[in-house]
Amino acid sequence: MLAQPIDSPIVTVDQSPSALPDLPGLTRRQMRFRTERLGRLYSLTPDLIDDLRQELAAEIWRALRRFDPAIASRTTFMKGVMDLWYKQKCRQLRREAETLARVVPLPPLGTEGFDYADPRERGIPDADLRIDLAVRIADLPEDLFALARDLLAGKSVPEIAAERGVHRGTVNRLVLRLRAHLADFDPAAN
Repeated sequence: MLAQPIDSPIVTVDQSPSALPDLPGLTRRQMRFRTERLGRLYSLTPDLIDDLRQELAAEIWRALRRFDPAIASRTTFMKGVMDLWYKQKCRQLRREAETLARVVPLPPLGTEGFDYADPRERGIPDADLRIDLAVRIADLPEDLFALARDLLAGKSVPEIAAERGVHRGTVNRLVLRLRAHLADFDPAAN
């Protein structure tokens, strides 16, 4: 705690967990659990988690003015306050995350071409590549054509080996031959 002159208008508050002497240990543990869980769910920094914990403590202190011992115990009342705060904070953080997800960054200044082009036009080179690949696959030897058809259908090497009744190593050698035939499409893949 910083020492301030008595007539100073600035009041500093000790931000440590011990600054809340009237809150029971159970309430402190529940506060820590809820704020750390929010931190995990929304990927918050430790500073933000501490801020949330202080905000929750302030909310509990404000709510204690409404506390009526005839209705519930103090611990139960504080738990209800924490539950309500947690739900509201989840909604707030979710709205903020959705807002950030909708923000689309502008492209860098001076960029031209595909950044401003119609997204449907971007597929034209991909379509040409698919057509070239289809022609190349049609010209493959029969065993490699069947293997390419099975791989494009989503079958795994063990499934193909089981269907053909051969060892997986045999199918792997065929895959290597197929890659060699199609090497000029993506040299980095081979």
